[in-house]
Amino acid sequence: MTTGENSSYWERACRFFRGSGWADTAGSYLVHNKNSGTVKIGLMPQRTVSVGGGILRCVEDGRQTLSAPVSEDQIFKRVEQSLHQDAPSFFIVSPDLRRRYVDSALPLVLFVQPAVEFTFSAEHPDGRIGYARDPATEQQGADLLRAALAQPLPAPPSGAGEPGEWAELADGWTPAEDDDSFLARLTDAVGVLQEHPDGKMTLTRAYTHPRDPGHSPFTLYELHARRNGDYACGHFACLDDGVYSLGTTPENILEVDGPTLTVDVVAATCRSTGDEDYLAAELYDNPKQLKEHRSSLRNRQDRFRPYCRPDSIRVVQDMRVKTLRNVCHLHSVFSGELLPGVTVFDMLDNIFPLLGARPRQLLAVADAEPAPHRYYGGVFGHLHRAAGGCFLNIRNALLHDDVIHAKVGVGVLKESNPYSELVETRDKLAGLLEATRRWRSAPREDRPDAGEEPAPLQVARDAAR
Repeated sequence: MTTGENSSYWERACRFFRGSGWADTAGSYLVHNKNSGTVKIGLMPQRTVSVGGGILRCVEDGRQTLSAPVSEDQIFKRVEQSLHQDAPSFFIVSPDLRRRYVDSALPLVLFVQPAVEFTFSAEHPDGRIGYARDPATEQQGADLLRAALAQPLPAPPSGAGEPGEWAELADGWTPAEDDDSFLARLTDAVGVLQEHPDGKMTLTRAYTHPRDPGHSPFTLYELHARRNGDYACGHFACLDDGVYSLGTTPENILEVDGPTLTVDVVAATCRSTGDEDYLAAELYDNPKQLKEHRSSLRNRQDRFRPYCRPDSIRVVQDMRVKTLRNVCHLHSVFSGELLPGVTVFDMLDNIFPLLGARPRQLLAVADAEPAPHRYYGGVFGHLHRAAGGCFLNIRNALLHDDVIHAKVGVGVLKESNPYSELVETRDKLAGLLEATRRWRSAPREDRPDAGEEPAPLQVARDAAR
């Protein structure tokens, strides 16, 4: 029996990342792309490119250079020109890039390129080095992998059990607006949409929770991802000292493999119950749900049509059910062949706002929150040479110093029932809140005493530093 048969590649990747000692280092990341069946772990950041306050910053080996972007619509091209072309990148982009409200403490665009990146997959469950800056870094990475193999895997977790009740899960969380206020906004949106039969608005609401510094942020990611079902991609990244982004999104915005573009369309939602008759009634037999999904599919195809060869866009999966921990969605997939020279950076420039309104004049009604989204509703992703993907950053949390920020949104049509949409926000957010509750109730994860003998992985980590 091979070691890979004992547990999933994701569990082994988590063991490695946790034990490496780099999970709390700015620029370190783990990206689990379930669509492709891979985990990418980047350590020892060599170059960071960020945009904030109208300034492009490039940091490499502690040296910083500053320059102002030429114009807003050239930001991603300038970022592309600032990156090492042969190195992989993790990135995160805030939707506030196109909004009035910005958290000035966070970059709007952040790309991180590691000195070494590891790939875990079913074919390589114990990991392999996918990229190294130089032979010395490759040797350091190999030492880390060998040391990780000597560490025992954690015991398999117990069953997920039944999801908790909303009142229990929401204990300790503070909403930015109460249910009555959000319900009023939903009702107003449905009223406005009566004049726009084919329109759609996405309304969001925010929550915060105090963070207990005695618990590892990476543990929260593990709890959230382990029980969240058929998500498309999960991520954990230390963006800066005391700043962490994590989440498990149900959909990509785009994935590329050479000239091939693949796009998820996840729209229409109901509670996850395991009852096939209920799913059929709530999704396939519900005109409102079918309209929402088909409208999103057409809109997404139109968004990418200018970047693809004529007549190359094809639906390759039509309205299957995607099952997550607390909700189910209708999920379609289409593909296309990109025009010569088109890159992910070209498409990034024109995809915001992702959670907005159709027609665009309704955006002021949909996005009425006078507060930053931070990274909710933006994108995160991974790129390396001609392959990679951008994923919608939802079902996510941002840990910023002593606060956990979470947000949730719903798509509203003229047929929507406002109270049902309110309940949908609870169902969507419940998975993250459930993971947070388990995380808070677990024993504090204090570091070992300084006098203890270091484990082999600690020795390899110290050598890598």
